[in-house]
Amino acid sequence: NKHRARDKQWYQRRVAITAGGDESVDDMEISGALKSGKVSEEGMKTMTHINNIPKLKERLEAIQKKLPWIENLDVTVDLKVPIEDMKAVINDNFKQEMLFYKQSQVGAQQSIARLISMGISTERPEDYFAEMVKSDVHMKRVKEKLISKQLTMERTEKVTKMRKMKRLGKKVQQEVLKKRADDKKGMIEKVKKIRKGKAEQADADDFEINTEPETSSGKKGKDDINKKRKAKDSKYGFGGKKKMAKKNTQESAKDVTTFSSRIHSKPKRSAKNDKRMGGGKPSGKPSGKPQRPGKTKRANNKNRARNK
Repeated sequence: NKHRARDKQWYQRRVAITAGGDESVDDMEISGALKSGKVSEEGMKTMTHINNIPKLKERLEAIQKKLPWIENLDVTVDLKVPIEDMKAVINDNFKQEMLFYKQSQVGAQQSIARLISMGISTERPEDYFAEMVKSDVHMKRVKEKLISKQLTMERTEKVTKMRKMKRLGKKVQQEVLKKRADDKKGMIEKVKKIRKGKAEQADADDFEINTEPETSSGKKGKDDINKKRKAKDSKYGFGGKKKMAKKNTQESAKDVTTFSSRIHSKPKRSAKNDKRMGGGKPSGKPSGKPQRPGKTKRANNKNRARNK
């Protein structure tokens, strides 16, 4: 009996505090009390629910503090929402958030208007000075932490960007090399055409070459021959048969226009200059450097010197 009375009193106190609250809360309280051993199942059978509203109001007035509105700044906003719209709001989280936003906005507007009517400023002055809640050392650590996070993020973004640029750079490099190879191939083909004389004027303009002869204006054309080349051709010939080239023909033998007696005739012989007629230098000791002996005589002289 003593245990049953204690359990009944404990349960009545819990019911009085909840004041007819949510049944799920009561069920949780009861199950927790049963598990902890504070309430027995036999005591629960004899318990009755009590909802003493006057006592609850009396207790509320005892603990309630009657402070001026400026101390608590409580505002009650009654948004009149139709029942049809409320059914849609219950199942839509976005509409619920919008309803809360509108309710807060209306409450803020009412509070600001009431504060202005009371002569209380709602904005902080420009020269307002107040001590920081946190110390300068702590804020310095916070600042360093934020800066390090920012640097880390920038470094990560930079690395990611460099990787993308590297992949893009390889692709661009391949395109550039391919373009260079194509341009080189096309240039070689144009040069070959110009060398063969098959190039058009548009292709020759790329090299600043005029493919048409300009002999009339005094410039060198296709039919003009270099002077140096012409001189060598006249001296050495320019192909063809060279053997017996200087042999006289019947026509050249009869042609005496180029003959000159002063150049081609031999000097007349005289007794003074002709050795066969006893002319020339007198015999005796030879003058000047002695004549070198012949090859056979030199060999014989060499053999004699060895035999000695």
